[in-house]
Amino acid sequence: MKHFTKRVLFLIIFLKGFSALNAQVYGCPDPAANNYNDSATVNDGSCTYTQASITPKLKYNLNDAVNETSGLLWWNKLIWTHNDSGGQPQLYGLDSSNGNIVRTVTITNASNTDWEDIAQDGQYIYIGDFGNNANGNRTNLKIYRLKKTGIKIKDSLTAAVIHFSYSDQTDFSPTGSNNTNFDCEAMIAYGDSLFLFSKDWKDGKTRLYKLPKKPGTYVAQKIGELNVDGLITGAEIISTKRVIVLTGYNTTVTPFIYLLYDFSGNDFFGANKRKIQINEGFTQVEGICALNNNNFYISNERFQKIITVPAKLQTINLSTFLKPYYLQISKTVIPAIAFVSRL
Repeated sequence: MKHFTKRVLFLIIFLKGFSALNAQVYGCPDPAANNYNDSATVNDGSCTYTQASITPKLKYNLNDAVNETSGLLWWNKLIWTHNDSGGQPQLYGLDSSNGNIVRTVTITNASNTDWEDIAQDGQYIYIGDFGNNANGNRTNLKIYRLKKTGIKIKDSLTAAVIHFSYSDQTDFSPTGSNNTNFDCEAMIAYGDSLFLFSKDWKDGKTRLYKLPKKPGTYVAQKIGELNVDGLITGAEIISTKRVIVLTGYNTTVTPFIYLLYDFSGNDFFGANKRKIQINEGFTQVEGICALNNNNFYISNERFQKIITVPAKLQTINLSTFLKPYYLQISKTVIPAIAFVSRL
């Protein structure tokens, strides 16, 4: 009798699971998409969108000391940024109302070979010294990890260091300037890991790599790739909403935003993907940070070739694109973070 009862219970559980599986409807659950399916319960990444653009609002031109601003962070009521290659190993805290530099924090054990992005979690700030466009053959890629408690009270401090290489890079022959797929300018901290989005000069894609947050030496594992038809330069995540906003520009230095949202775990390329043009020309957008779920700061470094474009800080509002999704997920339960690989 006991064995019979167990069999019956197993059969009931199996049938419930089978029924739930069959009840799943794969499709596009984003109301903003052209092919929205209100019956879809599983996002299969099939959403398509009409072409769209956005016009940023100028906040102010940036101080000459940060003409090569490359990453942005909003923390402790300040905008934090840094310069890229050749600059001092320093973080600059800007007054958000006028752009004045009110804090300068020096990392005493660091050099600025090519700082390209900055990210944060609850305890730390991470600075990516992983720019690699000069020859594509750097063997000293690293990320500096700084305690937020130290930044609050000190103007100089020592960083822990995360050293890494790419799992799929085996050839370190010099490629020449801007001729490699192993450049990187975008990073987020999510869960227990750091995620890097490559800047592929040769094929216009971005590849996603994962590595631990802890100091040490690692091989960053490639877990996905996406054809963005451009050069990715910055990243921000709103983890509570499962939204990533990438910045980039194309070969004519026309900037864009690339949205990734409604993903599961670290399958960032598996759900909604939408490219939005920024209505500006000759603007080398480099950094992005979120003020809230809809409003963001973006920055560009000084550009001087055909024309001169000053380094500036601007704001963008993405509510037009994200609000339908936010309303949709407010009616559902967001699943727990589970890290997966698509490769």
